[in-house]
Amino acid sequence: MMFPMKYIIKALAIIVAITVLANISFISVFKINLGSDYYAVMIVAFVYLIITGKTLYLNSTMVIFVFACLISILFNEIPDLFNPYQRFIAFLIVMGLVGPLITNHTLQKFRLNVFEIINILIVAMVLISFIGGAAGLPIMYRKNALAGVFNHSMVMGPMAAIAMIVSINWLNKSEKRNRRWGFVVAALAFLTCVAAGSRVALMAAIAGTLFYYYKINQGRLTRFVRSVLLIGFLLVVSFPLWETNTERLMDKMAFSNEKGDLTVSRTELWKVRLYEFKTSPIIGFGFSSVDVTKTEKFDEKEGTIEPGSSWLAVLAMTGIFGILPLIWLIFRYMKYVFRDKTDKYQSAFLGALMILFCVHMLAEGYIFAAGSGMFFYYWLLMGMMEQKMNYKLEL
Repeated sequence: MMFPMKYIIKALAIIVAITVLANISFISVFKINLGSDYYAVMIVAFVYLIITGKTLYLNSTMVIFVFACLISILFNEIPDLFNPYQRFIAFLIVMGLVGPLITNHTLQKFRLNVFEIINILIVAMVLISFIGGAAGLPIMYRKNALAGVFNHSMVMGPMAAIAMIVSINWLNKSEKRNRRWGFVVAALAFLTCVAAGSRVALMAAIAGTLFYYYKINQGRLTRFVRSVLLIGFLLVVSFPLWETNTERLMDKMAFSNEKGDLTVSRTELWKVRLYEFKTSPIIGFGFSSVDVTKTEKFDEKEGTIEPGSSWLAVLAMTGIFGILPLIWLIFRYMKYVFRDKTDKYQSAFLGALMILFCVHMLAEGYIFAAGSGMFFYYWLLMGMMEQKMNYKLEL
C-alpha cells in the first residue's frame, strides 16, 4: 500500500526538523554528536524531493551567490585544515534543501511543513528551558550560563528571540479568548532571551518585534505608537519581577565598560575580517576560511572558525562578488513584504524574522556553517521569503 505523497513529505519534514534541533540540543553534553548522520538525513530528503518533484526552478541571484562561493575556493590557496570543498558541498546541500536556490512543487510543500514544525518545536524547547532554568535544574546550565535544552546559551538566546516573534504572531492571529496564552508564551520567551545573556539576540528580538507591529499597523501610525508604548509600559512595570534574569547581561555590560569597548568580544574579529576583505576585495579570502596568521579563533583539528559576523564573513570570504547578490536578494524580499497587502500578518511575521536575523548576524557568523541550527533556520527563512514573493505560501 502506497502512502500519499503529502504524508511522506510531512514525515520527512518532521525528521529533518527534529534532526536539526537535536544537533543543537543538550545531547552534546553527553558527547553525542550526529556528525555525518546529520548530513545523511539532509541528502536523503534533498534527493527524494528533487526526484519526486516536477519542474525545477533556479533563482538566478542565488546561482551568482553560490558561484561566488565556489570561485573564492578555486582562486585562493586555502589551508587543508578548513576542508573548503567538503564545507561547500555541505553548504550547498542544506541550503539547497531549504533555501531559495532551487525549488519545485514538493520542495515548496516540504519547506512549508518544516517551517511550521520547527517553529512549534523551538517554542516548546524555549518554554522547557525557561521552566528548567526557573527550577534551578543543573542540566539547564552550561559553563555557569543558562542554556536550557540547547547546547549553549548563545544558541538559546536567538532561539528564544525566534520563539518570541513566533508567539507574538500567534497572539495577534488568534481569537481573542486565546490571545492571553500567546501573550504568556511571548513573555516567557522574552525572559528566556534576557536570561541567556546575548545582547545581540535581545536587540534582534526587539528590532523584529518593532517591525512586526509596524507592518500590521501600516498606515495607522497612532495605533503602532500605542502598541509600542503599551509594550514598553508593561516591561517597565514588570521589571522588578524579571530583574534577576538580567544578571548575565549586566555582567557583560560591566565587562565591556571595564574594557572601554561595548563590542570588546567582537572588535578584533571584525578587524581581521576587514583585513581579509582588503587583501582580496573582489573574490574574497576563501570560503569558510580565515587568515591563520592574523587570528587564533579557529580549531586546527576540526577546521571550525569564529568569524564574529555573518555579514563580514560573506564580505571577507567571498568579496564584493558574493556580498552584492546576497544583499540584493534580501532587499528584494524586504521590499516585497513591506509593500505586500495580501496578508499583513504573514508579511509581518516573515519580515520580523528577517529583521531579527539581519541584526543578529552583525555579531554572529553562522551564514556558511551548514551544521548550525541558526544556519538552517536562516536559509529556511530565505526559502520562505522566496516562496512568499514568487509562489503560493500559506502560513
